[in-house]
Amino acid sequence: MRALVAMLALGIAACAHVPSPEPAEEAANKASEGTVLRRATLVVHDIEASVAFYETLGFTQWYVGKVGTISEQGLPVEGASPGDPNQLIIMKGKHPYIGMIGLLQYGHKRALPEPGTMRAGDAIMMIEAEGLEEIARRIAAKGYRVHKPLEKTHIESVDSEWDASFLMVFDPDGNMVELTERHN
Repeated sequence: MRALVAMLALGIAACAHVPSPEPAEEAANKASEGTVLRRATLVVHDIEASVAFYETLGFTQWYVGKVGTISEQGLPVEGASPGDPNQLIIMKGKHPYIGMIGLLQYGHKRALPEPGTMRAGDAIMMIEAEGLEEIARRIAAKGYRVHKPLEKTHIESVDSEWDASFLMVFDPDGNMVELTERHN
């Protein structure tokens, strides 16, 4: 999991060619100040299981890379060796350019882990969604492990307040995903 967090921070995706943004998106990105997290890439055990999970949350496939092979200079992923297969699929949410999730199966498909407890160094992905009640129904129907069931709450910030719904669920690789929907 620490390797996952390091990869997220560095923005390492894969040794695959990923399409460049459209010129208008590129210009908008250059015009903004600061740093933008365009994509976080997760190293996954089973890319099909991961794609199915994130589609349940409302993501769609934006880029599907061809299956390649790991080179001698490949990423230091436990259980993966040079010559093993790798594949990158990028999932897109509502925004056409930022907030994407890369799913990288690096090595042969492996059995999914049992979600357990979290420890220092693990990440929690917070995803804002619309229609969270329907997403919660789909999550339950597909049997994903929910840590904290859907609940509504009132949030009071430093200078504003609003109502929101929250749900926490483990993805197939045991990563914690917090889903939220702001109501007003």
